[in-house]
Amino acid sequence: MTDRLENIGKLFGERRNALGLTQAEVGDRIGVGRATVSKIESGKGLTFDTINRMAEALEADVKIALTPKTNHRKEVVAYIVTAIDEFAKRNHLSTKEANGYLQRFQGVDFLEQCYDAEHTLSVNDWVDDITAICRQNGGRIG
Repeated sequence: MTDRLENIGKLFGERRNALGLTQAEVGDRIGVGRATVSKIESGKGLTFDTINRMAEALEADVKIALTPKTNHRKEVVAYIVTAIDEFAKRNHLSTKEANGYLQRFQGVDFLEQCYDAEHTLSVNDWVDDITAICRQNGGRIG
């Protein structure tokens, strides 16, 4: 949730509440009224200046990241789909359940990042590896 612009307002509200401040108190710190703070917390009217002023008032740092989009080659996509299917079969899950689990516990991320090495291994080794990665990240299957 923390990496989407539309969620910044909600994060400001959570931080304000954690500090025990009212919207009026934050408004006083940044020179606006309570209604404007409410608007900011609902994600409206956000500018870089507003974000920086709110962060300062709430004693927080703001981090912005640009990450390149990943366009996978067909063979990488086919490999990931096959790995998800094999994981599902081994663990008696639907493909949808397996995909959700592997997404949640970073198994798919591992498959993407380690494709060059992993795709050369046996199917059993793929499944063992993603099972281990998911368990390291809090998963309980396997």
